[in-house]
Amino acid sequence: MKIKGHIWFETETGLQIGYGRVKLLECIDDLGSISEAAKKLEIPYRIAWGMIRSINENAPEPAVIKEVGGKAGGRSSLTDYGRKLVADYNQLDKKFKEFAEREGSNLSRRKE
Repeated sequence: MKIKGHIWFETETGLQIGYGRVKLLECIDDLGSISEAAKKLEIPYRIAWGMIRSINENAPEPAVIKEVGGKAGGRSSLTDYGRKLVADYNQLDKKFKEFAEREGSNLSRRKE
């Protein structure tokens, strides 16, 4: 038997971090651009920007900063806090998957 699910965390201030937001943050960190991250994830820029705005507004400090550029355009990058959010989520997600696998195996053995 398999246990499936998604994990996310929420703070008292309204910050919500889950799989989709973490993938967006990781892509921004890799690509240096909200626009390019949105393209890679195949989501509209408006949605991606809304997710980043929500994270930044509800977090104790910004997770993503935008630098306005000239001809070459701007650049976006994760702050140390943004990288910590990603690391914390990935650690929790790993533990959740281990739990789900272990408990799924336990349930399967009980049925035998």
